[in-house]
Amino acid sequence: MSKISPHIYLYISPRSQVPVSELRVLDQLNSFLAEDQYNRLEKISTQTRKEEFLGVRSMLLELYQNYERSLGQSPTSRAAVELTQDALGRPYLRLATVLSRDNEGSLNARISGKELLNDTVPSVSLSHSKQWLAAALGVGSSIGIDIETPNRTVSDALKRRFFNQQEIQLGVFFEHPVWLWVIKEAVVKCIGKGIQADLTKVVVQMAPAEALTRENWNIEWHPSTPRGEEMEYGFYASYATQELFEGKIRITPSYVCAFAVPILNEAGNNE
Repeated sequence: MSKISPHIYLYISPRSQVPVSELRVLDQLNSFLAEDQYNRLEKISTQTRKEEFLGVRSMLLELYQNYERSLGQSPTSRAAVELTQDALGRPYLRLATVLSRDNEGSLNARISGKELLNDTVPSVSLSHSKQWLAAALGVGSSIGIDIETPNRTVSDALKRRFFNQQEIQLGVFFEHPVWLWVIKEAVVKCIGKGIQADLTKVVVQMAPAEALTRENWNIEWHPSTPRGEEMEYGFYASYATQELFEGKIRITPSYVCAFAVPILNEAGNNE
């Protein structure tokens, strides 16, 4: 069966380059965040974590505005959707009718929206690691993204959490465990299982070099995403031998980032 890849919007940025003045960003995100997002923000105690939380959501809003422009719509129509999260922490967009918040940040009124269907709204995914933020928007299927610093220490205890026995025996990614970590995290984010997923059930196989030139990859990088010294590889993955995924991993001296999407057949189903 032929494979169908979605249209993907990606945005990676150093946290220092994303405007994170809390009042300014909250004003910008006013109608884009559901009430649960404000509740989550209020529980964050450190400034760094607040900047990460607001920064990736500000980036996601820019991607969504780019998507709206591609449809010939004004970005101001973002009030028709809002970002929320499910019980496992997976972010998603839903329809919402939202009235403005007052100067003190209280809601004047809000009408609960309904979750949008996958074929009518982009899928979204967010990630952050120390000084780096990443946001992804997938039109046509679900998407997962994960970012890490390449020098992150991966202990033996952590390896046991995501390396399966075959990967341990064969030495897969032995020299670069962070690469395997971000790929597997991207896959489980795509599934929507979050921290409850068993990463050892994600089996990864790197794709041949020619897979990078496949015409059905339709990726738009945000203009602010830093480009330069980088390597990019394709990969395939499965979860519990039932669900199949493909994606790319981007390796730079500053960060390692992977995104994953389901492998879909012509009917739009996971192969």
